[in-house]
Amino acid sequence: MKRTAEFVGSHDRVVVVSHIRPDGDAVGSVLGLTNFLKGAGIEAYPVLKHGVPTVFSFVPGADEVLTTLPEGDLYILVDASDWERTGFPKPDAPVVRFDHHLTGERYSQYDLLDEEAPSATSLILRFLREWNEEGIDVDVALPLYVGLLTDTGSFKNREGTRAFEDALYLVGRGVNPRKVAELIFREKPIEMYRLLSLALKTLRVVEDGKVAYMVVRREFFEEVGATREHSEGFVEYPLSVRGVVVAMKVEWDPDGYWKVGLRSKDGGPNVAAIAEKFGGGGHYFSAGCRLFGTEEEVIAALLAEIRKALNGEV
Repeated sequence: MKRTAEFVGSHDRVVVVSHIRPDGDAVGSVLGLTNFLKGAGIEAYPVLKHGVPTVFSFVPGADEVLTTLPEGDLYILVDASDWERTGFPKPDAPVVRFDHHLTGERYSQYDLLDEEAPSATSLILRFLREWNEEGIDVDVALPLYVGLLTDTGSFKNREGTRAFEDALYLVGRGVNPRKVAELIFREKPIEMYRLLSLALKTLRVVEDGKVAYMVVRREFFEEVGATREHSEGFVEYPLSVRGVVVAMKVEWDPDGYWKVGLRSKDGGPNVAAIAEKFGGGGHYFSAGCRLFGTEEEVIAALLAEIRKALNGEV
């Protein structure tokens, strides 16, 4: 981490970028790191091709996020397995990757990958503490906390103490956890509930009550005027059904594929292994992938792999 800090600090124009359709961890990673770099006197640019979802508009620096890729002499890829996931052509400049998934492409000897980190922002926090702890003010801490809170499913999806230790540290740097929770979880747009009411009608429980899934179809978005960000977190509903150990959300994407979110409970299978069968990835209890085909084909393919995992064949 010290060598990576020296390497990053030796560049004058740094671009920090994450994956398309960003979640809280992507937003928090990009803005937490960018805000720190700016505080260190480095010219830094936060980039997300699809911008910042409305729910995270309160995060410091959200109004400065670019949706086009500027020129830089160093690019830092955060919370993404490979550059392709950014939605931009790969630049002709050095790339360093920070991620809490070990799968994916390696870019340099300065990449930081830590699968024990509960979120990408947790890894970045550790990196920044190694670099210059005094540079972690509330404008840095708040984005990092947002990523930690959301990517752990409000601390439900990860074991051990590290997520709580990180949260305590970030609260000590000025984060107000009650206020953050209110802004993320208690300021939902009505379109989200209208979309959810339609998606819940598709909820099915199969495999003797061990598996549940729901579908978010194209016509649902059109009927209620919702966007992709309004379906964030829907996978928690099938997962919360009593007796279910593995759940999935199958969602239409305007780019022509189905975006799949997979979750499991204690006693359930490793959903990251299931997602990897389809070119995706993640963690034991939380993963995702993308599939092409009809709704019926996609669900059948996923259930076949889930069935194998339940039978110990994965």
